[in-house]
Amino acid sequence: MHLKTQGIVIKRMNFGEADRILTILTESQGKIKAIAKGSRKILAKLGGSLEPFCLVDFIFHEGKSFYIVTSAVVIKHFEKIHTDIDKTSKAFYIGELLDKFIEVGQKHPEVFHLFAKYLENLENADDKILIPVFSAKILEALGFKPVTSECLHCRNKLVPEQNFWDDIEGGVICQKCHDKFGHGKEISNDVIKILRLVFSSEFSLGSKININDKYKNQTAAVLESYIEGIIERELKSKKFMKDICS
Repeated sequence: MHLKTQGIVIKRMNFGEADRILTILTESQGKIKAIAKGSRKILAKLGGSLEPFCLVDFIFHEGKSFYIVTSAVVIKHFEKIHTDIDKTSKAFYIGELLDKFIEVGQKHPEVFHLFAKYLENLENADDKILIPVFSAKILEALGFKPVTSECLHCRNKLVPEQNFWDDIEGGVICQKCHDKFGHGKEISNDVIKILRLVFSSEFSLGSKININDKYKNQTAAVLESYIEGIIERELKSKKFMKDICS
C-alpha cells in the first residue's frame, strides 16, 4: 500500500550504517515513523529532502514496523530557518512540543497546517510573541485550551483585580477562590487580556500584537509553564533555545 501526503520532518535518528528513522508530522496521517533507506550515503537521492522543518511532498510504502520513504520532493525549504541558529532553535522547540503531544497515528490536519504556518512566520519574522502564540494555538487544537474569561472554580466572570494562573487545571482563578483553595500564582490583567486575544476565534495567525516586550515575555512564561505542567517535564530544546536567544 502506498501513501502520498505532505509532511514535515520533526525528528530524525541514524539507523544502521546508512539509514535514518524519521518522525514526520503529515497532513493526512498525523505523526508517523518512517525509514529512509540509504539516506545517509553521500550520493543519496533523498538526503537533501529529509532535513527537519521542510515542507515536503512524500510518497511512502507501508512496511511492517515503519513506513518506507520512496519519494520526497521539497515544496518549501525555509532557508533562513536552516541557516540561522536562532530560528533553528525555535523550530526545534515547536517540533519537540508536537512530538510530545501527538501520538503516532493521531490525525490532526489542523495542527499540521498550524505548524506549516508557524514555519512560514518564523522564516520571515522574529517576534518574541511568535512561539507562545503558536504554542497556544497548537494546544487549543489538541484540546488544551485554558480558561481565561471566567474563574476556573466559581465560573464567575473575571474582574480587573488580582487574579491567579493555575498550570495544572489550566486557566485563571479569581482572588476569592485563590483565598479559599490556596493555589495558583499571580498573573497580571494585561497578560490575561493577551491570552484572551490569542485564544479568541477572531484572532488571525500572523497578526501583529502591538504590546511591549515586558508583556510578551510574561505571556511566553505563562504558556511555557502551562505546557510543562501538561507534559510534566521541561522540553529539552527549551534550554538550547534560551541559550541561543539570550
